[in-house]
Order: sequence, then C-alpha cells, then structure tokens
Amino acid sequence: MELKKLDKRVRKLWYIRAAIISLALIGCLVSAIAILNAAGAPDDVRAAVLLGIGIPDMILLCLTLAMPALRFKMYAWGYDDKRIIVKQGVIFRQRVVIPICQIQDLHRTQGPLMLLLKLSGVTISTAGSNFNISTLTTAEADRLVDALEQNLEARVEEQQNEKI
Repeated sequence: MELKKLDKRVRKLWYIRAAIISLALIGCLVSAIAILNAAGAPDDVRAAVLLGIGIPDMILLCLTLAMPALRFKMYAWGYDDKRIIVKQGVIFRQRVVIPICQIQDLHRTQGPLMLLLKLSGVTISTAGSNFNISTLTTAEADRLVDALEQNLEARVEEQQNEKI
C-alpha cells in the first residue's frame, strides 16, 4: 500500500488556525501591557510581568507558526481492503493501523474553514476508540467513506448469511 500525502490546502487550513491562535497569544501580551500601563505599575513590576508573559508567549508563537509545516511534512495515510494506516506526529510520532473489519461507524465532518477550502475530516470509530484522519480533500474523504461503507455493508451481509 502506498501512503498518500495531504493536499496543500490542508497546510493552508493549518496556517489559518495557527494565525488565529497567534492573534490570541499576541492579544494576551497586549492586554497585559495595557493593564499594567493603566494601573500605573512600577517599571520593575512591568518588566517582570512582561518577561513572565512575553517570553513564553513568543516561544508559543514561534511553535504555533512552525507546527503546520512540520505536521504537514510528517503526515501520511493510506488504505486497502484490509486496513487503514495513518502516520503522524512531529514530537511524538505514531503509526496507527486500523483493521477494516473492526470499523463500526464512519463520520465525515466539515467546519466553516474546511468548507471554504473544500476539505473534510473523517472519524473512524471502532469498539475500542475513535480515530480522526484530520483533513482530506472532500473528494478523497467521500471516496474513503464510500469504500469503507461498501466494505461494512458486505461484512453485515456475510454475518446475516452466517446466521441463516
């Protein structure tokens, strides 16, 4: 089985999400500065608070903006008649193998940003857990769900025939 990489629109979506988080981080820093100035805090208190908030804020900002590219590079997925394989992770890498015979439910989801970029997520439920293939093109997600749905239907028919 050949593992596929994600579409470039996924990286765009992840960067948009990172930008939103970055704006929140910058907003925290600006709010702290405004509150300290309004309260007339002494310079040493202002410096301590800004260092305590500013340095971690800037580190988080750098990580937030770097992670989409790293996640995109590390993510790969694929499926065949027997299993679905997903490789992901930057710091903690994981390889997930989901046997198709254990799939119980399939869900295709889209948020507002995903709709704009024509992307979808697929959640696969088994008896033990749920796994999310984070973001695929809507066409890929539909093909995956359709193929897995046909497999599930065939399995249900086999079980019904065994009972008879």
